[in-house]
Amino acid sequence: MAASPNDDVVAAVINFNTAALTRRCTRSLLDAGIARILVLDNASAADDYRSLESAHAPESEGVRIIRSEDNLGFAQGSNFLIDEALRDPRCQRVLLVNSDAVVEAKGLDTCLGAMKAGGHDLMGGRMLKPGPDGAVDSLGIALYKSLLASNRKSTEDAYLGPTGGLAIYSRAFLERVGAAHGYVFDPAYFCYAEDTDLCVRARLMGFSVGYTDEVVALHEGQASNAGQYNDFILYHGIRNSIWMAAKSIPGWIVFTQLPWMLLLHAGIVVRHTLQGRIRTLFRLYRDAFAGLPAAMKARKAVQASRQVTPGEFRAFIDGQFYETAFLRGAIGDLFRRR
Repeated sequence: MAASPNDDVVAAVINFNTAALTRRCTRSLLDAGIARILVLDNASAADDYRSLESAHAPESEGVRIIRSEDNLGFAQGSNFLIDEALRDPRCQRVLLVNSDAVVEAKGLDTCLGAMKAGGHDLMGGRMLKPGPDGAVDSLGIALYKSLLASNRKSTEDAYLGPTGGLAIYSRAFLERVGAAHGYVFDPAYFCYAEDTDLCVRARLMGFSVGYTDEVVALHEGQASNAGQYNDFILYHGIRNSIWMAAKSIPGWIVFTQLPWMLLLHAGIVVRHTLQGRIRTLFRLYRDAFAGLPAAMKARKAVQASRQVTPGEFRAFIDGQFYETAFLRGAIGDLFRRR
């Protein structure tokens, strides 16, 4: 049988109490021609893990299930899977996919082909929400001038890099960033903003980052959190964004963007105080500041590996304060509460 042009790809999926969705994801990957898939069960409930095992055929199908008795989070869980994938000398690219995503075979094939043709080290594509309207879920990550990132909703917004919901990384990139910084994804983050931090470090190191506007996946989003924005997401998302700026953004850019950062965090405090999340706000800012010494220590390695100037990096920061639709919703929410 002729070799597939994507035989150098290993897919990595993390399961956390989403067995049925994970099986749907792995089936879409197999149907798209990805022959080797690693699934980490991240300390799911016993019933979910049994369901995950029973839903998958033996390892000969191409899907390998690995159980962790501890929840490693998305960051360290992804690091574990990446290490496992790179043990295979055939693996030259790692495809990271959220368990609640369904891969579109044609779009994924186009994405993988464009990555190889363009010599890119990181690659992303268009992700839509399931449903007849085809609403955009993510076009990658946009880093705004407030130095808070969000899902990029328009191709007119600056493109930082692929979201962790679906990203393809070259072996060379993974090995070099791991050697330079001691990890691929920062395990201190646990989850949220770890993909932004990785993309910032990739841009600083001068790696080629690609994007195709083909639909590569349908993504429900936040399935392990029942699809709801909650205190867990608020805590990790904002805490980690502070660490990311302190560790990875060039100092001159942090200084020049500081007024926008302060305005953003003032808005966060006002909005979530009105929503009754004052305890979560206190905890996240307390822990964010407590973690700054470690972030500054890690900063030395990140900045030592930098191959671009602050001015060159600024091209990857979008000129908007923050993602437009989210801002409208947040401001509207404030007025409704008044």
